[in-house]
Amino acid sequence: MTGKPNTERRIVAAAIYFGAIISLPPPARHHTILHSMLLTMGIDDEKIIEPLQGFLTSDGQYVNRVEAFYIAQKAGQLKRNTSGAPELYSEDLWDDEIAGQLK
Repeated sequence: MTGKPNTERRIVAAAIYFGAIISLPPPARHHTILHSMLLTMGIDDEKIIEPLQGFLTSDGQYVNRVEAFYIAQKAGQLKRNTSGAPELYSEDLWDDEIAGQLK
């Protein structure tokens, strides 16, 4: 049985922009990516400011938290709105942590 492919733009992963887009598969959180950057690249997480935290979309684009909120909302992905504002946080999408994930 073949169905119509889902072509709606969705949020697929948390990401950080730091000269390049750095991301890990869901349900990785921004703090997981920051910790990974410190351990693997030696990048001090205090240099990563909040506006550089965003998300990857299903079409491969990096978007900020506000853009991501509206994309996730339109795609029906939101489980909650942590901030109470139109800003997306990974906790709004993914409930479970990966076993053994860096925290």
